[in-house]
Amino acid sequence: MNADERYQPGRSALRGVERGRHDFGKTVRADRELAALCERGGSLYRPFEAMVSDVFGFFLTPEASLDPNSGCDRLQYLILNYLVESPEYGALRHRTAANNLASLAATEEFGNRFLEYIGRAQIAERANEHGGLDPAAPVPIEKIIFADYAVTADGDSSNAVLLILAKHVEGTVESTRLLADVCHTWGIEPGAMRATPWADRAALGERMKQSPSLRRFAELVGRWRVIARARKAKRTPRVSEEIQDVTLGDDWPLLIPQELAALAHPLLRFDFYRRLIDRQLYQYDPQARDGRGKGPVLVCLDTSGSMAGARDIAAKAAALAILEIARKERRPFAAILFSSKAEWISFVFHDSQVTVREPSGAQKNISLLEGIFQTATFFFGGGTDYQSPLTEAARLIESGRGDWRNADIVFITDDYCDVTPEFVEEFERRKRTMDVKVFSVIVGARADDARTLRKFSDRVLSAEQFDESVMEQIFDAI
Repeated sequence: MNADERYQPGRSALRGVERGRHDFGKTVRADRELAALCERGGSLYRPFEAMVSDVFGFFLTPEASLDPNSGCDRLQYLILNYLVESPEYGALRHRTAANNLASLAATEEFGNRFLEYIGRAQIAERANEHGGLDPAAPVPIEKIIFADYAVTADGDSSNAVLLILAKHVEGTVESTRLLADVCHTWGIEPGAMRATPWADRAALGERMKQSPSLRRFAELVGRWRVIARARKAKRTPRVSEEIQDVTLGDDWPLLIPQELAALAHPLLRFDFYRRLIDRQLYQYDPQARDGRGKGPVLVCLDTSGSMAGARDIAAKAAALAILEIARKERRPFAAILFSSKAEWISFVFHDSQVTVREPSGAQKNISLLEGIFQTATFFFGGGTDYQSPLTEAARLIESGRGDWRNADIVFITDDYCDVTPEFVEEFERRKRTMDVKVFSVIVGARADDARTLRKFSDRVLSAEQFDESVMEQIFDAI
């Protein structure tokens, strides 16, 4: 009996995953990447979608258990049996349980790696049977052997493949957590993250894992984000607001009463937290009447050699925490990273993409995730020149016309540089014309020592250490 004859559509190898399989089906219909994976998988292994639906249910639902009388495809059953019995996947399950995004990431990684294995196995099978590679030669799927049971981690051939998959999935769950934190912090909806091709997300995740500074960076951004929200809340009583609409989000003080009432119901509580993670709770959408603080924000970041290490991490965490404020307040935002003369790169953040521009004038559009990642990791490491980034900031403001007037420039550096009197005179003229304010932060020194910054700044703040007090003053200034 071949695999197609055994396969009974819709059969699950697990009990207790009905809700998860239903959610997975809805996601497949709405998620282009996942739909493409299921289509590609179905062409190689017909029960593929039923299998990955079970895999998603396994990762999402802690109480899911194997159903020995399921009547599903045998390979599907053996794979799920392995997942349920394996301590490696059990440990992963603790990190994905009740987390829709993490469970989807783990499932997608498992599915893609599984198909890679099938593809390699088919190529080897064809080579053995036909004395060469014949793409047209059929290969029965049941010739990919899995044992009825496996003693995990003993290294025998029956379970080696699934253990390798576990390592891939574990790495993906961790990198997805970091990516999800990044997306959540800067207002990127889970759907926008999911719209990024799996290969690109996998590459981003791998780069994040290989960067030792990113964990510290993520921790700082989380801290600065809390401070930013607190400072914004303190300003609220002085800003006239009215509730104009209802939107989706995760801001507890703005949640509508009906959503909070779900916490008192034992059956609705799980759904509340699931939608909280996905930022899909109904909340009020306050709109400021007076338009105060709605100008664009441009952050100029010194990435010269003297800023390397903890200074660079803290400065970029501050910049991307400012990005969250700008996105929430619908203010244009740009980050300009600079070093020696003619060494700079600008990132202009839009709703769904980032425009990158270099000194040559060449520019390109990249995804929000890639833009955030590049801003967080790009480092020149050369000397220091202030005139280039300030000139680019002025160009962005002028080319943006009315939408970019009344801008705030935040300039973060350790102040090992000077500027010409002619440049200062011209820049001050452009500032007045464009109604621009420059707020500078000198790193590792006192504000009194910022001789160059005082020539073009409206205010200079000392950040001998990037702490809560410094960040509060930065957020208050914009």
